[in-house]
Amino acid sequence: MTLFRYLTREFIPPFVFSLSLIVFLFVLNLVFTMLGRIVGKGLSWWTVLEFFGLNLAWMIALAVPMAVMVAVLSAYGRLSADNEVTALRSSGVGPMQMITPALLFGLLMATGLMYFNNYLLPDLNYRSRQLQTDIKRLKPAMVMEPGVFLSDIPGHVLYARSVDNETSEIGDVLVYQDGDPRFGSTVIATRGKLKYEEWFEGFEFLLKDGEILRSDRSRPGEHHRIEFKDAVFRIHAPDMSLRRTTSEWRGDREMNVAQLLQKIDGYKKIDGDKNAKNISRLMVEIHKKFSIPAACLIFAALGGLLGQMVRRSGIGVSAGYSMAFFLIYWVFLIAGEDLADRGSLGPGTAMWSPNVLFALVVVYLWISQRRSGWRLFSK
Repeated sequence: MTLFRYLTREFIPPFVFSLSLIVFLFVLNLVFTMLGRIVGKGLSWWTVLEFFGLNLAWMIALAVPMAVMVAVLSAYGRLSADNEVTALRSSGVGPMQMITPALLFGLLMATGLMYFNNYLLPDLNYRSRQLQTDIKRLKPAMVMEPGVFLSDIPGHVLYARSVDNETSEIGDVLVYQDGDPRFGSTVIATRGKLKYEEWFEGFEFLLKDGEILRSDRSRPGEHHRIEFKDAVFRIHAPDMSLRRTTSEWRGDREMNVAQLLQKIDGYKKIDGDKNAKNISRLMVEIHKKFSIPAACLIFAALGGLLGQMVRRSGIGVSAGYSMAFFLIYWVFLIAGEDLADRGSLGPGTAMWSPNVLFALVVVYLWISQRRSGWRLFSK
């Protein structure tokens, strides 16, 4: 128990650090990928943070297994570099006792990730897709520039000789309205303010010292002129406001196991043979919810064995080994998923083959370690 507590304290710092670093790299990639699609849409900071926050879900699901291996490999690597492994062996600690803390840590992470993948990740993926769809529908935010005619809002042309973007004050304002097939009107004002009202889903002009020129197209030559000291004009522009929509439809990665099984039963009732590929695709998602968390346990065992064999410490060394193994794992996983979706490989075989492969590597290292006296790699 003392050894378990000691090693557990060694696992936590590198696990938190590596998980944060991996997630940060994922976020950085997402920023470069999506920034151009959301900048200029007039989104609030809260909406932008919500967008990236929802996408953290799939990043965590991918980052946890790798972070487990980095943490375990780093902890055991330090013990090996400081000759603590030798000291523990000399004091009668057996190989199974040495590796048990890593296995328990991996099991704990695997259990937590299984729950996360089945109950939290699908809903977060669903909400993320909904938000992305709503953002795509949103038109770019209207930006007024001094001396430039703006026609972003259908049926309207806006102009201001001077624009202060900090105070929203505008000068020498002209608003031409051409949305009515019969009447056309032009609003001219010396100064005013422009702001967007969320509740109205449109723009509000607070104009001063101006006039309204109104003409009737059915009566050429007839015009009406109204002067005003203060006036408020509103232009409805719903496409420039983010509208939250809901949908009953969910994608494969937006359903938990119960929902996936229910959909599979629906396909089987219609025509199981005809929908074989759809059923296989859904089965892949079910197996994936458990195979990736199970990798936490396998990577913990692999990290524990490698850490005792490699007489080097440091999170850089641990991250290097972990990255290499995880890339191999991920290539096999993606290839297996593609083959299963095509119907060339069974869903269970496709999703669990990488785990079996790395489990065999763990068995090989265990046997080699026992035969060679725990030192496969020299300093």
